[in-house]
Amino acid sequence: MSAAPAKFAYWVPNVSGGLVTSKIEQRTDWGYEYNRELAVLAENNGFEYALSQVRYMASYGAEFQHESTGFSLALLLATERLKVIAAVHPGLWHPGVLAKFGATADHLSGGRFAVNVVSGWFKGEFTALGEPWLEHDERYRRSEEFIRALRQVWTEDHTELAGDFYRLRDFSLKPKPLNTPERPHPEIFQGGNSTAARAMAGRVSDWYFSNGKDFDGVVEQLADVRAAADLAGRTPPKFGLNGFLIARDTWGLSSHSRLPGDAMHALSPHRAPTTYNQYAGRRPARREHAPDAAGPALRADDGNVTTGPRPRPGTPCARSSRRPTPRPWRASAPPSSRRGRTRRACGRTPASRTSSSTTTASAPG
Repeated sequence: MSAAPAKFAYWVPNVSGGLVTSKIEQRTDWGYEYNRELAVLAENNGFEYALSQVRYMASYGAEFQHESTGFSLALLLATERLKVIAAVHPGLWHPGVLAKFGATADHLSGGRFAVNVVSGWFKGEFTALGEPWLEHDERYRRSEEFIRALRQVWTEDHTELAGDFYRLRDFSLKPKPLNTPERPHPEIFQGGNSTAARAMAGRVSDWYFSNGKDFDGVVEQLADVRAAADLAGRTPPKFGLNGFLIARDTWGLSSHSRLPGDAMHALSPHRAPTTYNQYAGRRPARREHAPDAAGPALRADDGNVTTGPRPRPGTPCARSSRRPTPRPWRASAPPSSRRGRTRRACGRTPASRTSSSTTTASAPG
């Protein structure tokens, strides 16, 4: 079985501060002009997906925010190839209404609309809107019913559903999205680390986002999701992995930042990049140079997507600036080390020294 190339995505900073709860000034901008430039820049540098964020009220980490679905459509219309994933809360949307919006967005964008179903964690938003706040596993049960209804409306006529959370009576949507055999409906993403989230992903989702786990934790997640898919008699979803980086002007500064031991081990420049498939007994990833790539890319057998930027070895580090400028990444090449001494930093490579190591670049901003 041939290995499929890894796909890259980035978080759309459509909220102020990029959802970072920090007093440090952030260099992203929640406005449309900045985000339009960022989307075009990302598209022209090999990114396949952009994931917009959803928040409804001014609160910590998101004092200002644009609504996810409308903002995603604007970015779709500003680009030609980029697929934009709009985040939605089932507790605040009806699946039939979202299906209609998604079908229209799919037609306007030439089949590039996708959705990320967020079960919800921020109780304050629901109570502020006067909506009931369900217990954790009930929120995932509602999300699963939401996805089943959404998929049925997008692919069938005369939908009938008498669920615990939603009801549809002889509901037909026309036009349908730009469905094809390769993509029978707009892609449906979801995240969540809990047991309920993993089981739901295996039963109904097209993509499963893993976030904030070490290698062993991700292996466990993938095994659980695949087991749930097997029980449901369906193909397991594809997997997306969040990439995180501590970025400083030199390797020495970044390596001495406070990180757990496992995280530092994963970021070591002397450790070859590895996909989680290797830890799950899958085909090992390999590094390849593509003619049109900005740098080495990981290839894996599941067609996984990594929510992080494509590295650009040899590019100088981006310096601090108070004026936000679109940067899908800030590359910081790893050092070629002899007895632990740094020989290369900030992407500048002395002519006398080279390194075969690759690096992960930072998220936007």
